[in-house]
Amino acid sequence: MNYVRLIAYALILGFTGIIQAQGDGPRAYWPQPVGTNIVTPLYSYIGSNQVFDTNIFKKEADFDTNVYGLMYARLLNIKERTAAVVAMLSYGDTSGGLPNIQGSTNGLGDLYVVGILNLHGAPAVNAEEFMTTKYNTLVALQLAFRAPTGKYDASDVLNLGTNRWEFKIGAPLMKFFNWGTPTVTSIEVLPTLSFFTKNNDLGETPGSLSQKPLFGVESHVTQQLNKMLWVSLDSMYRIGGETAVAGTDSDNAYNTFQLGGTLGMYFSRTWGLKLTYGSVIGENADGMSGYMLRGMLSYTF
Repeated sequence: MNYVRLIAYALILGFTGIIQAQGDGPRAYWPQPVGTNIVTPLYSYIGSNQVFDTNIFKKEADFDTNVYGLMYARLLNIKERTAAVVAMLSYGDTSGGLPNIQGSTNGLGDLYVVGILNLHGAPAVNAEEFMTTKYNTLVALQLAFRAPTGKYDASDVLNLGTNRWEFKIGAPLMKFFNWGTPTVTSIEVLPTLSFFTKNNDLGETPGSLSQKPLFGVESHVTQQLNKMLWVSLDSMYRIGGETAVAGTDSDNAYNTFQLGGTLGMYFSRTWGLKLTYGSVIGENADGMSGYMLRGMLSYTF
């Protein structure tokens, strides 16, 4: 297989994972009362050499991607422990590529589902009990999957779906200071490990696309400024995830560090907004580069 053809098949992957590449974000796993529902419409712009899927990229590529997502979360009681299930659907458009491989497309991305179970520090409480509960150190278990439901056609240069499954395990860790006050501070760390099934549909080329496991660490330090505003320093590090196409290694393992910041706002007890900017500031010689902007509006009921 020639070099151009090899890159073309690396581009036949979806963009839903690019939202995951931005991370779950600060305060994503803060405790809430059982029975709480959260609806979050979101928008992201990504200017990057990243090829939609969380780990597929080419150093010389250039893409402009707009992602529109809708996320729903429900807080549950599982054996007196706080738990949550989160589902997200996305729609978007993207354009760009390499000098000799250009394309554009739009449509639905893959379905992404996350389950969270608190292991320590957040017993299941109702809304009244939540007001008097003091949180200190929290440890949780995260299990997630991405299903191949997005738009995919192996004959297209660019696709919005990945045509494969992803399974992820993580352990959200949180430490709170001055919980219940207008100056609450949190330190949040989320180590994750992702596994990928093969994409067995590469069009005319026999074989499949495979990917090694990917390890990542997302972290946030958040500070409440007053009753309405808070800020966060965000970072993410990833390593691993090298791919192979039809048995040929792509030599594209991740070794990337991203840094950014978030401004959060509370308009009321039910409405909130998070605005995030992030950029890659350190990568290996052939690594991922670029930046992203994201806005998340949340309605809690």
